[in-house]
Amino acid sequence: MNENSRQALVGAIGGTYISLALTDIDELSVSNFALLSSGDFSNPMQAIERYLKSVPRCPDKVALAVAGTVHDTKAHMHHRPWTFTRNDIRAVTGAEHVMMVNDTEALALALPRLTEYDLVEVVEGERVLHGTKAVIGSGTGLGIAGLVWTGERWLPVAGEGRFVSLPALRSGDFDVRAAIDGDGIVSLEQLLSGRGLVAVNQALRQHRGLPEAKMTAPQITTAGLSGEDPVAREALDLMGEWFGRVAGDVALLFGARGGIYLAGGLAANIIPVLHTPRFREAYAGAGGGRGAYLDRIGVHVIKMGADAGIKGATVALGQILPTRPIAGRHTVSR
Repeated sequence: MNENSRQALVGAIGGTYISLALTDIDELSVSNFALLSSGDFSNPMQAIERYLKSVPRCPDKVALAVAGTVHDTKAHMHHRPWTFTRNDIRAVTGAEHVMMVNDTEALALALPRLTEYDLVEVVEGERVLHGTKAVIGSGTGLGIAGLVWTGERWLPVAGEGRFVSLPALRSGDFDVRAAIDGDGIVSLEQLLSGRGLVAVNQALRQHRGLPEAKMTAPQITTAGLSGEDPVAREALDLMGEWFGRVAGDVALLFGARGGIYLAGGLAANIIPVLHTPRFREAYAGAGGGRGAYLDRIGVHVIKMGADAGIKGATVALGQILPTRPIAGRHTVSR
């Protein structure tokens, strides 16, 4: 493909799913989208090889958002025993330009490019054009990142928020810490993730003296939202409450005047639970300084069809490439 083309092969490599698509670096348009199960492959390169058989040719630019640690030229997945390098990607794709970015950083970079059709507002807030934003991505695992305006461009700021510990949380006589990890420390990822929902649902059943139910996170969500399983609904309500607390804490830590965004399958699938007074009260607290500050900061859920990880990885790629020339003299500013 012409090296001056602004098309790229972009992917979001997760513990449960792998998304791949062709994107336009400037317009962020997405085509030839494919969603693959991570469990069907021994490594991401196999998934890319399969995908490339479905498109005419591979662009010479590749960007991957990875649910794991990205250091220099190597990526290590958090929830799959996968480690791969830029050279591995080049060997499969033949691409000249290859970059990798942490998936939560990619989500953060996508935030300014999302539209109202990509979002569901669950807490109303002020609109601050260049206000710092923060995203909490929750699915197989959990990630947290901020997005700061430098005066020239948006800069993602990410750490390892998944390891942040939670205090002892109780709901009535139900001790969440004991349910999740005995007497140990409970991390955000242990609680606000698919496996956290499974653990809480099972612990609630045991606490109520009910038999064990081998249910997946999607099954718990369906049963809880439909009303057919009161325990599953209670588990969802607890998850919503804890999402609210954590969202408020993250907003305070980042000073996120530009809003808090919840991404990933867990939040997107429990929007009715997040669109409740219980979530809003947990988010802002019962008045005081916390409430006064957070009352002005909105919370949005990113819809599953927004392709935020794909778009964010495309933005990251665009930041390291030369800008498109106009009339042979000028460049497009970013």
